[in-house]
Amino acid sequence: WGLPRTIEELRMDDNRISTIAEISLQDLTNLKRLVLDGNLLTNSGLGERVFMNLVNLTELSLVRNSLQSPPANLPGTNLRKLYLQDNHMNYVPPNAFADLTQLYRLDMSNNNLTSLPQGIFDDLDNLTQLFLRFNPWYCGCKMKWVRDWLQSLPSKVNVRGLMCQAPERVRGMTIKDLNKELFDCKDRFDKNFIHLTTTTMLNTLLPAQGQRPVSVTKQPEIRPPDLNKIYRTTPIPVRKIITINVKAVTFETVHISWKIALPIKSLRLSWQLGHSPVFGSITETIVTGDRKEYLLTALEPESPYRICMVPMETGNFFLLDETPVCIETETAPLKMYNPTTTLNRE
Repeated sequence: WGLPRTIEELRMDDNRISTIAEISLQDLTNLKRLVLDGNLLTNSGLGERVFMNLVNLTELSLVRNSLQSPPANLPGTNLRKLYLQDNHMNYVPPNAFADLTQLYRLDMSNNNLTSLPQGIFDDLDNLTQLFLRFNPWYCGCKMKWVRDWLQSLPSKVNVRGLMCQAPERVRGMTIKDLNKELFDCKDRFDKNFIHLTTTTMLNTLLPAQGQRPVSVTKQPEIRPPDLNKIYRTTPIPVRKIITINVKAVTFETVHISWKIALPIKSLRLSWQLGHSPVFGSITETIVTGDRKEYLLTALEPESPYRICMVPMETGNFFLLDETPVCIETETAPLKMYNPTTTLNRE
């Protein structure tokens, strides 16, 4: 591009650049800051080694492009800040950040990431700021390592945005706060999902000569479950476990009560303005399994609301699905307002 080799900062944001050849930046060995925000860059549009010669680069920004994964061969000697938010990234290779030992700030917010490969941050010895907001994280077995990693981090490391979007039973919860039982690791043996019933068997012993047959009861040998087998129990639909009742108390409050058919440790309660599950913001809270009622406050008067509940931890039974049990109601009109205050008992 005919740029002076002594240049230390280069900004080319919002220029509709779609391709950068490997030779374009190879002589800019003094470059410390490179900003390529708001262009049309894809992984195929970046030369495979386009950043490799930038040995003094401390900051690289590729915000608002069309990358599907972090660019390859990042300069690891001095890179300290890497900005990759607002792209189309749905995959992070296991070695994407290998040897970036000086990196302390990494931002991959607002992408399409659902999981991260185990050990992806192992080489980031100086990482103190990690931002992963607004990604559709799927908190399945592949993400259990992230929870363990987060719990092992020192307090100086600031991680933001690891909030579950699926499966439904953990949506809205932070990965760090999940119990290990909530990760769907089907290949692991869980004693709670196995029920062994001891039965009494009647064995008839052959008599010796001249004696009458003797009948005795004998307890069978109880063997531990075979870990090579898959044990199944009869799944239970959520709608058969939870029954919800609602009543408008005032123009801005609704009283919710529910009955639970089986032991549940906790439930997710959500409410949304409007009858459609697609539109409107959702408010959520977690309630313990021993609670039977809740009061929604600060609602819109004379407005429809959709209220849903789903088990979070189910004890010792399978759920047929994770579809919430929902009910629709409306707040009372302003003219029916009765100034009574009821507080949630936490």
